[in-house]
Amino acid sequence: MSVQSAKDFLKRIETDKALKDRLEGETNLEARQGIIKAVGFDFTLAEYKQAIEEMARAAGKQLTPEELQEIAGGLGGCYNLSLKLPPTFPA
Repeated sequence: MSVQSAKDFLKRIETDKALKDRLEGETNLEARQGIIKAVGFDFTLAEYKQAIEEMARAAGKQLTPEELQEIAGGLGGCYNLSLKLPPTFPA
């Protein structure tokens, strides 16, 4: 598990509409986590939050308390795919 895996996942769902749609269409937390692991990503909620915060800082954006709450509440408790992320991420 790693922060880098979480960053890679965030970049992937920005470009892979089929994966994003598949995850958004799944309502079961365990099933979503299984999809994420099946496509090669493995990270904890803490690593996911850290990745979001680092990517936002790198894009020159400070997350609001509301955005941080969305991160904690996403994907049934882990991965909020509707989170409004900074429009660009460093490569």
